[in-house]
Amino acid sequence: MYRKWMMAVLSALLATAPVWAGEGHDKNAASKSEETPLAANKTVTAAEKTAEKPAAAGYAAEIEQLREMLLEQSRAIEAQQKLMREQQEKLNALTEELRAARSANVAPAGEALAAQPGNSTAATPQGSDLESRVAKVEKDVAANKKSAEDGIKALGPFKFSGDLRLRYEPFFGGGAVTSPAPQDRHRERYRLRFYANAKFGEDFTGGFALSSGDTGDPISTNSTQTGFFTRKSFAVDRAFMTYHPHYLKAFSVTGGKFAYTWHKTELTWDVDLNPEGVSEQVMWDWKDKFLTHFGVVAFQLPMWEVSNGPDSGVFGGQIQTGWKLHSRVKLGADVAFYDYRNPDRIAQNLNGGNGFATQGIATGFGGTFGFGGSGISNNFGTISGVRYYASKFGVLDTLLRADIDTGSAKWPVALIFNFAQNTRACQNLQVFYAAGVTPPACDKHQRHGYWMEAQLGQTKNKGDFRFGYTANDVS
Repeated sequence: MYRKWMMAVLSALLATAPVWAGEGHDKNAASKSEETPLAANKTVTAAEKTAEKPAAAGYAAEIEQLREMLLEQSRAIEAQQKLMREQQEKLNALTEELRAARSANVAPAGEALAAQPGNSTAATPQGSDLESRVAKVEKDVAANKKSAEDGIKALGPFKFSGDLRLRYEPFFGGGAVTSPAPQDRHRERYRLRFYANAKFGEDFTGGFALSSGDTGDPISTNSTQTGFFTRKSFAVDRAFMTYHPHYLKAFSVTGGKFAYTWHKTELTWDVDLNPEGVSEQVMWDWKDKFLTHFGVVAFQLPMWEVSNGPDSGVFGGQIQTGWKLHSRVKLGADVAFYDYRNPDRIAQNLNGGNGFATQGIATGFGGTFGFGGSGISNNFGTISGVRYYASKFGVLDTLLRADIDTGSAKWPVALIFNFAQNTRACQNLQVFYAAGVTPPACDKHQRHGYWMEAQLGQTKNKGDFRFGYTANDVS
């Protein structure tokens, strides 16, 4: 009885929802105008009433447009599903007919008939025709199934995807030698991601991504299961738009919070970071040429905007080249430069400064190269309690990648070498001298970093495996 009562209430609500959506604003306005005895000192002018009506009409039109879009999508999906059912029935009938034909050809009673020239030549074309018809219907069913699945994943121009991962992370020993010894650690984590991408007309694409994770850590979307069952954050990880004019196919520009538009390793940029700002690209590709790719990427990435001082950001670019050394060997050679403007803001936001609780800021922008206070002469000191780096940062980054076709599609080989150098090591010491403060120790020769990596296999398709080994050093 309870369930029937609830279903009746829900049905009534759903039936009246369009009325609420289309007339809610007008009803509120009418009720307010009828309450003049309680608010005699307030008069509603004709201009105000006129202004309220277009707003209400606009909301109603938007709701109705969204409703029509959902209904249209629902009708399209129902039509595809009906077509799939019809094709599946046809496929089942043809399959049964083919099975019957094959049984007749191999039956003992039919062996004598099959031995006769007239009967054997007549049976073979019939079986062949049935097999071709079954194969065609199977192909049509598969195509319509994929189309239906794509339709279900889409709403208007948007296509959706996402994933959920659960992880258990044990830590045994390690770390600095202390007394008492470090305790073992057991951590449970999850990662939840939701993606939406769309094509807006002929020249524009865009999308957004929402993910779990600490909003103060830019390099991880993992949430640790802790905090006495408190609710966990779910925030914007990407929000971007790309302009790719059809009349200039080599050019594109992307703005917002987006995935990397340039090549890199984790020596200089963390793999989980999504930079913010604007990136422009010009790319050309050629097939069956010695030079297969040439591109130029520029980017302007604001890091920290303030109202009463200089802003911080990264300005840079990369030149990309691709080469075909052999039918099975391809080489990529890239060189980039990252110009950090006012990087002291990174030092001042480490370890809890300005509300950021982790060192992920430094790791995100610097990768293993890092801005955390060690290596590449980036030690920092303090002036009146405020941190400043000993160095400025202009990073020259060179990257080589060789891709080798082993003859097996599942087991390609990739060899990667990355070398980075800070060209402005120890160039921020004058800040300390000007303040009359002893600067931190700084060795201008400690400004290099390298990354070497070997990979076997890939992770593109279901059932793929990849093995890798990485070595890196910063000095």
